[in-house]
Amino acid sequence: MKDSNTGLTEAEKQRAHHRSRGIFFIHGAGFASWVPHIPLVQEQLSLSHERLGIALLAAAIGVVAAMPFAGRLSDRFGSHIIVRVAGLFFFPVLTLPIFMPSFASLSVSLFFMGFCAALMDIAMNANGVSLERARGKSILSGLHGFWSLGGFTGAGFATLWFALPLSNSIHLPLSAAILLIAHWILQAGLLHDGPATGNSTAASDTQETSTQQGSAQIDADKPIFWLLLPFGLCVFIGQFGEGVITDWVTVLMIRTLDSTASIAAAGFALYSAAMAATRLSGDWLVNRFGRAPILLTSCVLATSGYLIIALSPHFILSWVGCFIAGMGLAVILPLLISAAASSSGKSSGTVVATIAATGYTALMAGPPFIGAIAERYGLVNAFLLSAAFLSLIIPVYLTSMRQRLKTVRNS
Repeated sequence: MKDSNTGLTEAEKQRAHHRSRGIFFIHGAGFASWVPHIPLVQEQLSLSHERLGIALLAAAIGVVAAMPFAGRLSDRFGSHIIVRVAGLFFFPVLTLPIFMPSFASLSVSLFFMGFCAALMDIAMNANGVSLERARGKSILSGLHGFWSLGGFTGAGFATLWFALPLSNSIHLPLSAAILLIAHWILQAGLLHDGPATGNSTAASDTQETSTQQGSAQIDADKPIFWLLLPFGLCVFIGQFGEGVITDWVTVLMIRTLDSTASIAAAGFALYSAAMAATRLSGDWLVNRFGRAPILLTSCVLATSGYLIIALSPHFILSWVGCFIAGMGLAVILPLLISAAASSSGKSSGTVVATIAATGYTALMAGPPFIGAIAERYGLVNAFLLSAAFLSLIIPVYLTSMRQRLKTVRNS
């Protein structure tokens, strides 16, 4: 039987959900397939760390450049169309950096990689928001969990390839070709959220109560900046913490605990594993306990994890801190994207692009800011400062988000 609101049967929604999981998976696998080639490209072009950093910054600039267009294009043409087009460019562009003959051409190729990656990222998240509305339950955390699984798979395949007597220059083109074929198959089954349905609001959701509909409609009349400000602040704080731990936790363990590189890497692996596992179970947790309790618990766990890492006298305790921090940071981003889309009543592309822009900004700004703090006051104090910053999610929630989350259902 077809849903009167979406025109889809439950089987069709389930099929679109499976395809969306696949899209998130191959996007994560594609990104992870490129990362192991970074030191090879540095050696191939004889780049210093500074010039490599500048080249990688070009990818970040490409990400930022895609932000103003990605949400509008998804709302204008439908996110499934933008996912299709962006993927057709993203996977081939992945292979370009390893064949570039100069620093300038490498930077240009990385800019386009970042642009295409962000375009696809925002569109597939917007499609996930539309699918979440159609299914009437939280699914975004699980989708992000599949992105993490894709990352593990892509990195694992690269590790296996490099261990075998095979040419490194073949790995990325082969991986990109496989992922491109998978993309063409998977994108065909995504939820079609054209302009007519893509602009659906929380008020149109039949599972909302009439009070909730009224509140969402009132919110929809407000400027989007004020609607999304509290969600953006919390996303900025959460992604700031994610960026810092990704770039600095291994350095902290090596310098303060005299850990070996492998022990420090194991700490980051535990963090990544905790993040993937929590994201995969995040939808069940949100549906079971509600968004607000999960957000506050995530904040407490992330802050606690940072404190344990910073104050740990032994690497085993640092591993525990990494695991707890991974659990805490895992669902903050997908939970807030979902909550912002539900409570603002704005189109999914606009919401995702705005929240994603905030998150990417924090990811880029966090590590260098903490590096500057660490240079002056030490890395331990920098991590303690990060822990204090993460705890600010609670006052932001209490002052500006608590009532907003009450107006939308927990699913």
